[in-house]
Amino acid sequence: MGNQIKITEDLTDFRIKATLGVTIIALCILTPFSINNFLQARFTLGMGSTSILILCAVNAWNCVQNRYRPSLILYGIVPAVTLFLFFSFQEQGAIITFWCYPALLAFYFMLPENQARVANVVFLCIIFPQAWGILDQAFMTRFAVTILGVSAFSAMFLRVITAQEKILTMQAVTDPLTGLLNRKTLDDKFEEIISQNHRTGTPMTLLTLDLDNFKQVNDKRGHHTGDKVLRGVAEFLQKRIYRRTDRIFRIGGEEFLVFLYNTNTADGLEVAEELCSGLESTSLLPDQPVTVSIGVATLRPDDEWQDWMKRCDENLYKAKEGGRNRVVS
Repeated sequence: MGNQIKITEDLTDFRIKATLGVTIIALCILTPFSINNFLQARFTLGMGSTSILILCAVNAWNCVQNRYRPSLILYGIVPAVTLFLFFSFQEQGAIITFWCYPALLAFYFMLPENQARVANVVFLCIIFPQAWGILDQAFMTRFAVTILGVSAFSAMFLRVITAQEKILTMQAVTDPLTGLLNRKTLDDKFEEIISQNHRTGTPMTLLTLDLDNFKQVNDKRGHHTGDKVLRGVAEFLQKRIYRRTDRIFRIGGEEFLVFLYNTNTADGLEVAEELCSGLESTSLLPDQPVTVSIGVATLRPDDEWQDWMKRCDENLYKAKEGGRNRVVS
């Protein structure tokens, strides 16, 4: 669950960057045309293009603030562009067909895939009848075939790059053996957690888990069995740590970290004890239990994330030194 949220966050970041790029280009290209419409006394088109510029500027500002507002695009920019081109056909005729192509491309780059499809269908349903009444049959046929091709190619291209983005994001943020979040994601995540704690006072607790005597499993049974155990531990943790706000990381060979949102020390200890006893009763190996030592630490008001992590690790070492298969806070 945590991995899916992280991927969604990265896809949103990708969409923000794509949207910002498109809106900046639109602002640069449309501004002189908008001014020219007023100079040529085409006030309807001037007002229409100006409204598009305002919406693009608002959208660009949202992107700069790292906010993605697809509703502004779908219910603001898309209708404004569609109506602008609809009335432009009446005043300027066939030349407006050239503006339809970048509009379709922009919708696909600025909107999530499903919303982009809806925007394009609505756009074409409105523009086609208007173009049909203005263009001659030969021109209309070429226009229809071309714009449908542009729409289809854009949809296919967006599907490919979105799928590739998901794959690359998954590879970047997850451990390939267990599928859990990897250590590379810790710094950014912890900075976000601490910032939220300072703003809201929400309690946050870390659990550091280390499998007991795992080296013996690798030495006696081979790394294939060891990998199987690690995957089994990961699956066990994912079943027990199921809240969307929590996160599970694999941060070392046999070491895992669990972040518990809105969880104080007492509740964190309870979760840790359940994990400790639950893992021992799980049959990951046929003839011996797999046990874990766990350190628990709750974020303090003056903690940096390194301090928080250090206290959790120190408690883990105490659990190891105290005989293993136990929890220390």
